[in-house]
Amino acid sequence: MSLKKIFKLSLPVLFGYVPLGAAYALLAVSIGLPVWAVVFISMVVYAGSGQFLLVSLLSVGAGVLEIFMATFILNLRHIFYTTTLLDDIIKAKSRFYTIFALTDESFAVLKTIKVSDENRDKLYFYLPLLNQIYWVFGTILGVLVGKNLEFDYSGIEFCLVGLFVVLAVEILRGDRNFKLLGISVGVGIFGLLFLPAKSMLILSLVIGFMLILILRRWLDN
Repeated sequence: MSLKKIFKLSLPVLFGYVPLGAAYALLAVSIGLPVWAVVFISMVVYAGSGQFLLVSLLSVGAGVLEIFMATFILNLRHIFYTTTLLDDIIKAKSRFYTIFALTDESFAVLKTIKVSDENRDKLYFYLPLLNQIYWVFGTILGVLVGKNLEFDYSGIEFCLVGLFVVLAVEILRGDRNFKLLGISVGVGIFGLLFLPAKSMLILSLVIGFMLILILRRWLDN
């Protein structure tokens, strides 16, 4: 698999990550974080929604322990991602970096691809790397804009929702499992209606994961 093909696979993430990374940087700069810290966080933490959460908590004066616990709970969902791709990840030479850089969007793209042994190392290294480059580039762009221009950027975070929709459609095109789609939508609606907002995401993931395990044979038919 060529780097050019991997780049094409990453294009949906590129169009989502650049504005989203810029939105994070604009928010971070607006609460007084130094430029170097804003960019450093994108390079070392690289947590997408976790970075937005970090900015929100810092803006209200949260302590280190509060930030750590909130970020840890928010990112618990990555356990499910790693478990799903475990067979391929442990065989990849870049497995440690892949685990670090396995964002929601990288997982969604990797899940759509049936990769051969000879292409696994390239895909599992370069795809997460390209996606992180897009995020860091978006962050730098946001810092530059935030320091030099003033404009209303409210609602820019909606690009994350749009990105998830595009990736979900791509997964469905590759694996037309409408049963799984129905379970996912059903669990999502249930979570919105009946689960507490602060823990809705992780509880919905647990419920969905358990349902998939229980109904695995039915889903495979």
